[in-house]
Amino acid sequence: MLFRKMLRDMGHHKAQFFSIFLMAFLGVFIYAGIGGEWIGLRNNSAAYYRDTNLADVWVYGSTFTDRQQKDVEKLGNVTGAERCLVLDGTASLSGTPKLSLHFLDTDTITTSHLVRGKAVDLSDKDSVWVDDRFAEAHSLNPGDSLTMTLNGISLTKKIAGTVYNPEYVYLSNGSSVTPDFSSYGYAYLSKDAFPVPQKLAYNEIMLTLKSGTDASSVESTVEKALGGNVSVYLARKDQPSYAMFAEEIDQHKAMGSIFPLAFLAIALLTMMTTMTRIVTAQRTQIGTLKAMGFQQGRILRHYVSYGFWLSLAGSVLGAAVGPVTLPKLFYPSMSEFYTLPEWGPALDPSFYGMAAVTVALCTFVTWLACHNVLKDTPAETLRPKSPKKVRHGVLEKTAFWNRLGFNPRWNLRDAARNRVRSVMAVVGVLGCTALLMCAFDMNSAMHSLKDWQFGQIDRFESKLSVRDSATDAQIANALKETSGQAVLESAIEIKANGVKKSANLTATDHVTLLQATDTDRSPISLPEDGVSLTSKLADQLGVKAGDKITWHLYGGEKWVTTPVARIYRDPTVQGIRLTRTHFEDLGFPFRATSILSPEKVTQKFAGMDNVQNTADLTAGWDSMTASMMKMIVILITAAAVMAVVVLYNLGLLSFTEMERELATLKVMGMKSGRLRGLLLTQNLCLSAVGFLLGVPAGQWLTDMIMSMSGDSFDMINVLTPENVLLSLAITFALSIFVNFLFSRKIRRLDMVASLKGAE
Repeated sequence: MLFRKMLRDMGHHKAQFFSIFLMAFLGVFIYAGIGGEWIGLRNNSAAYYRDTNLADVWVYGSTFTDRQQKDVEKLGNVTGAERCLVLDGTASLSGTPKLSLHFLDTDTITTSHLVRGKAVDLSDKDSVWVDDRFAEAHSLNPGDSLTMTLNGISLTKKIAGTVYNPEYVYLSNGSSVTPDFSSYGYAYLSKDAFPVPQKLAYNEIMLTLKSGTDASSVESTVEKALGGNVSVYLARKDQPSYAMFAEEIDQHKAMGSIFPLAFLAIALLTMMTTMTRIVTAQRTQIGTLKAMGFQQGRILRHYVSYGFWLSLAGSVLGAAVGPVTLPKLFYPSMSEFYTLPEWGPALDPSFYGMAAVTVALCTFVTWLACHNVLKDTPAETLRPKSPKKVRHGVLEKTAFWNRLGFNPRWNLRDAARNRVRSVMAVVGVLGCTALLMCAFDMNSAMHSLKDWQFGQIDRFESKLSVRDSATDAQIANALKETSGQAVLESAIEIKANGVKKSANLTATDHVTLLQATDTDRSPISLPEDGVSLTSKLADQLGVKAGDKITWHLYGGEKWVTTPVARIYRDPTVQGIRLTRTHFEDLGFPFRATSILSPEKVTQKFAGMDNVQNTADLTAGWDSMTASMMKMIVILITAAAVMAVVVLYNLGLLSFTEMERELATLKVMGMKSGRLRGLLLTQNLCLSAVGFLLGVPAGQWLTDMIMSMSGDSFDMINVLTPENVLLSLAITFALSIFVNFLFSRKIRRLDMVASLKGAE
């Protein structure tokens, strides 16, 4: 009988109960959906790294001998060492794309994953194994011949297979943050395939360490074993591909962990308000059940079951549907940017834990809403609940109170009498506003980052990549024909205050097509005779203008110490910038790696690899940020749904608690329109308080997510008037819309039943 009663109650109050189900579903759905996505990424990449025995450390130098390799292998925490020669070459294909050529001595560390053709066989000196995405971009297949140029020497090999390599989950040629598989790739060959065997000199050693060993703890011993012949010591966590992908996972993890908490809070809030309203409205039924002999525990379990079954249904459905739906929204765009052998969601016990917590909390909140009423005797329960006694507050004793009209007086007294309901309204609107502000701020930040990079800093129309084999005459000709400006870009290692970071160096030769900006994004001029440092890297190193930093170019063993002449801010490239003159004064030779042109270059020049126009760069940026933009759309939609649910349920609770007062006012001649005005005034005032508190909460939430954007990106969270006004408009529009839904309830208010019920 009680179960049938529960079903009838749910049918009579289907909107409120559906909102509870919806909030429980959304909270677990987003948690399990985004969790399934990022845990799937973590598990698939971990399996990929494990199966291919990804190195724990990469050591770069000029030459590593067989003896040095054996010395390193003997170190206590080193379990394996493997040499290879890595050189940049080009492929004789359309656009003359770059290829990073790896000549292997052995193939046990950082092995390749076979995609098509035959597995890597180092006894086959006539074959090459090519990056599969590079091969697809150029319609290459196993069995085709590929001609490559290396230091002016041409070699032709048969493509034995196409592969993925864990060192290149994220692949960038250094001139752009977005991958371009048609212009850059990698290939693996046997050491015996090197065109001049007697000149083969291994410049890289990959190390694997004992489980749990901190890579930084063995750096000094490794360098000592190699006789100091080390230009770069790179731990796995700092390797660009590994770090980029790990940062992506961390960002998704943060969003997937934070936002469901808001939905859970709203589900609890909705459950509290709905059950309070139902129990209050059914006092007479509860009293009747008690008078008929039903025990208090039995009745309590009956009402608590409302929260249990609704939250259980929503949570189970969310845990089941989330991991198989949401990841499919993100993986297509991410797979364009990253390369993994497998893309698939994962199930995790935490999903069911989240569902269990949701059910437990909703059940507990239902108990809180019901147990006070059930403590009354049957006689007390059969009578309507007596209105609360409210003492005159301090405000009511002031002259200001006498100047207020009926509407503000009535609403202030009602809010004071129903403090819990008022606090719930404020908290609900606060959560909705925080999510809306976070979504709009993230959206603005992503677009601002794009405008900042491609509209303010990058003032060129085309960027030409200079081939390693290009002659000075070819570079000069390209500069002349394109009205170009020369830039040298290189990876560097930089340290200060005991902190060491991988970064980028940009040396410019009278360049006006790259605009530097300060920490407020205002254009500035960098000094001609000093080294300028990006603000994010300065914070990481703990330095400021005037402090000294030590750095060296990757591939070179010469370290230089320079003072920081100025701090500037860059959204996507963290490192140092200096002029060609100062670069050469420090003892480094300047050779352009890129040419910037104010013209849209379409023709090909000798010595140039490829041309990227502004449209290509912005398209790549849009592709890279596609998954984040999808997450923002989901967040905005969910926040709007949450706002409707919160305001509607609180409006229903207000109407139920005020029903006798509203009936009294209606009997006294007050029109329905004015009564709606009373409810609207209260909704708007409470929404305003929640909104004012929600704006800084949204800023805090955005800052936390931006802090997980990784070392490369420097995002600015700016409180824009547009975002504030848009969030305000949505919040108040929904408040007015919800108030409009109560118009019929006020018109149909049964004054006799409402007033006679108090007798």
